[in-house]
Amino acid sequence: MTEQVNVAKSAVPPHNRLGINYRDIPRRKISSLIIDAHTHTRDPALTREFLRAADAYGIGKIWTMAPLEDVDALREAFPGRFEFIAIPKWQNLGPGEDFIKEWRRRIDAFYARGSRLIKFHNAPGTQKRMGMNLDHPEMQSIMRQAYELGYHFMTHVGDPKAWFGPGKKYDPKDGHKSYLEQFEMLDRMLEKYPDRVHLGAHIGGSLEELDLLQRRLDRFPHYIVDSSATKWIVRGIAEQPLEPVREFFIRNQDRILFGSDLVVGEKYDFDHYASRYWVHLQQWETSYHGESPIDDPDAANGVPYLHGLNLPAAVLEKLYHINAEKWLFGKVLGKAPQPESLA
Repeated sequence: MTEQVNVAKSAVPPHNRLGINYRDIPRRKISSLIIDAHTHTRDPALTREFLRAADAYGIGKIWTMAPLEDVDALREAFPGRFEFIAIPKWQNLGPGEDFIKEWRRRIDAFYARGSRLIKFHNAPGTQKRMGMNLDHPEMQSIMRQAYELGYHFMTHVGDPKAWFGPGKKYDPKDGHKSYLEQFEMLDRMLEKYPDRVHLGAHIGGSLEELDLLQRRLDRFPHYIVDSSATKWIVRGIAEQPLEPVREFFIRNQDRILFGSDLVVGEKYDFDHYASRYWVHLQQWETSYHGESPIDDPDAANGVPYLHGLNLPAAVLEKLYHINAEKWLFGKVLGKAPQPESLA
């Protein structure tokens, strides 16, 4: 295990509460480049530091939700590195025609730049601010526009189950649906577009209810999920019996893609970005059983734990790159990735 040092509590950064040297890269089970299917980049100058950490941890191709205004600059600065997922202009998020009109324009503009995967973020908070859920006629019209252009779909529908309920972030008295009700609109969307790949972010938002997620995966063969949202995934696995979770990942080894959910920002440094990849490596490749180095305010008693699944090498190959090659590059883009361009 990587060396740990004592650090004064006041000096402990939230991404390294255990004092780990993230530049001492742990040995991996497999040597293949990892495809990160879920990131948020912008501004090439800021993205360079993120890529330093990605390079150190063996990340190759990256799928990202970057603002439309940054797509051309990112492509020019890092040729062949990124694939772009279409998103609206979140700064304009709110009810009314302006947001919808601008989103429609961006769907066309992203498509013209080669994007073939579109993200629909409709978690409870976003849904409330937008004034629409996935069933709303305006949302249905946007889906139809994307579908007719040739897009495949990505959604963020669920949030951590601990956020739902009386006195919590998503309190029913504030008009929020229950955790389970939140997924009903997703199932209707999956029913409507069975001929398109549908990527569910953050283990489909259903990590805490794997039996329900399994039924969704069994019912909808075009539905896949990614492993992103590091703190949430780590916490969700640590708070459940380990063996059933491990069995779920092995059983669905052809339907889960690696994703970090890393967000590029001015306040983040190499260690912040590297912390997520370090934790993912421990989560999937080892039997690590102890505290997580990343602070998590939602952890029970304020102490985050990390319980590694120690997945077989063959499963890791699928999680890290084979599934993304098959589903995202093969079915969404209609081509194979070219890792040789990542030198």
